[in-house]
Amino acid sequence: MPKKNILVIGRANSGKTHFAGQLYGRLREPESSLKINGTPENLEMLGEVFEALSEGKASAHTVTETWDSLKLPLIDENSKEFDINWPEYAGEQWDTIFSTRSLNEKWKNKLDDSNKWLIIIRVENEPTFPDFLEKLANNEKPEKKHESPNSIGWDANAYWVEKLQILLQLSKMPIANKIESPKVAVLLSCYDEISTENATPNNILEQRLPMLASYLVSNWDKDKLSIWGLSALGKELTKISKDEGFINEGPETQGWIISPDETIEHKNSDLTLPIKWLLND
Repeated sequence: MPKKNILVIGRANSGKTHFAGQLYGRLREPESSLKINGTPENLEMLGEVFEALSEGKASAHTVTETWDSLKLPLIDENSKEFDINWPEYAGEQWDTIFSTRSLNEKWKNKLDDSNKWLIIIRVENEPTFPDFLEKLANNEKPEKKHESPNSIGWDANAYWVEKLQILLQLSKMPIANKIESPKVAVLLSCYDEISTENATPNNILEQRLPMLASYLVSNWDKDKLSIWGLSALGKELTKISKDEGFINEGPETQGWIISPDETIEHKNSDLTLPIKWLLND
């Protein structure tokens, strides 16, 4: 029976690059219960990201443009092998799936070989139009600029719901009852730029993307869905910054995760927690 892997889903500029680099740093730590299995084909890319962070600056976007995809083979403390797959790293093909309602061969293979999804959403970058959602709820006709789901200005709530429904349909997952597979972990990335006001990640998703939050809760088994807050860096870096914390203490000491029912006061430096949750069947 083929192993089932983790599929990373996210738009361009959602924080995937820095998360991958920081994850790489955490996995290299001796105390990590998850280890890199062998030598990944694109280890050089992860090294480039980590090296930039070690210099206290953000990774250049050219890294994601250079590499078409990323596969990170891992092994856990029970010798269980699995891969984390970014089928199309930069994110452009992600939008093509939405417009064509189809997958290329690479995406299809990765989708078929996964039963766990890691969805990365940078809510501060997601366009929302409350008036549009209100009109949808009242069965009113939206404004012309919002009529097409392929429009750049379409509300992120409906965009994400439509995208997940497309992936579910293309993966031929049973959805008659509450969904148990794929198991889903949603990472609200760049969490440090969100005004959380003692809210949990669940609260933030409900506040910022209410239609998406409702869709996930309504369709997934409660034990197969979790919402996390992620700040891979813990702060904003630029391409010319020289942050002393990253330089002197190392990137592996920076960044944090917020568990689904916790607030920002309970930061955890273990960025592998959502992955461990996905693996805990």
